[in-house]
Amino acid sequence: MADENDVVRDTFEEINVSRGMDLHRRDRFDPVPELRALMAEGPMSVLGVEDAPEGRTAWLATGYDEIRQVLGSDRFSAKLLYGGTAAGRTWPGFLTQYDPPEHTRLRRMVTPPFTARRMQRFRPRVEKIVAAVLDDIEDTGGPVDFVPRFGWPIATTVTCDFLGIPRDDQVGLSRALHASRSERSGKRRVAAGNKFWTYMEQMVARTRRDPGDDMFGVVVREFGDDITDAELKGVAAFVMGAGGDQVARYLAAGAWLMVEHPDQFALLRDDPDAAPDWLDEVTRYLTSDEKTTPRVALEDVRIGGCPVKAGDTVTPSFLAANRRDFPGPEDGFDITRVKPAHVAFGHGVHHCLGRPLAELVFRVALPALAHRFPGLRLAEPDREIRLGPPPFDVEALPLDW
Repeated sequence: MADENDVVRDTFEEINVSRGMDLHRRDRFDPVPELRALMAEGPMSVLGVEDAPEGRTAWLATGYDEIRQVLGSDRFSAKLLYGGTAAGRTWPGFLTQYDPPEHTRLRRMVTPPFTARRMQRFRPRVEKIVAAVLDDIEDTGGPVDFVPRFGWPIATTVTCDFLGIPRDDQVGLSRALHASRSERSGKRRVAAGNKFWTYMEQMVARTRRDPGDDMFGVVVREFGDDITDAELKGVAAFVMGAGGDQVARYLAAGAWLMVEHPDQFALLRDDPDAAPDWLDEVTRYLTSDEKTTPRVALEDVRIGGCPVKAGDTVTPSFLAANRRDFPGPEDGFDITRVKPAHVAFGHGVHHCLGRPLAELVFRVALPALAHRFPGLRLAEPDREIRLGPPPFDVEALPLDW
């Protein structure tokens, strides 16, 4: 069985690399000069034109309003229509690849576990997980690599608990997920992906028999007859992938940002009322997912004054939109900024399903880190922090205190 996560990701990479998405590599936290140059030219840029009669144009959207227009319009499709092994297919349960009305139907069934009331009930568990991870770091003593010891264990444990995956199974499942994305060997990636998907199939079967009060259980109890096993497995894998990968990357990057701006994070620790919108500012500035997958125009439409024709693709650059027109101290990062608008979680019908859970983790973990280790610093200050290819991936972060 092929690893669906692997196939879909490879397909996205084929599309993105072919259309200049190396623009989204980072210069530390910041856009590379090539992306800044496109931002300066205007909110829409042409990345390339297909070499064929009536060739499709690949656009890059860097403007905040233009991105919201694309993502909020039914004139664009989220389906992979061109290129790669997954072109024209929709993986069951992967909401980012569905268009209405199919998207509307599935999203309606998987949204209830993410209500504000359920997040509030889940908060004490998140606080215990964060405290346990920080205890472990403190007991180990510095220096500690905060990628595998802070970002990854918090993100995966919280997500697994939310899904209802037993603690005894979490380490093995998390390792399989990580290996399916990071192993250099294609054979090993596929093997890890198969192990991950096999577990998800078993989890769906167990939940059908005995639904609990976790995400799996809530969806099965309320919509068991309306959602297929394939869809339930896909949604769970989708949430696990986002929670285990994106949230972990955000936490590691957030720890690094804290080290780089200790005075600003001291406010979060000592005078939180001075920075009531700190989470939106950190999220805007980091933008851990620099872009989303291309949207395909279903008809002719004007975006930012540019004629986007049916069949053209538009790739929304969240990083560019979130860095436009934000003057402030220390290269634009200002933890006291009031209600900074951003598209880090997307926009429109495909806005991030797991945003309430992700924001809960961030609101608990980063202040707890600031309180526990107020003297957090780079263990090797002369060592350059290595970043992987997009999305924003800190490969190692050795810190001391």
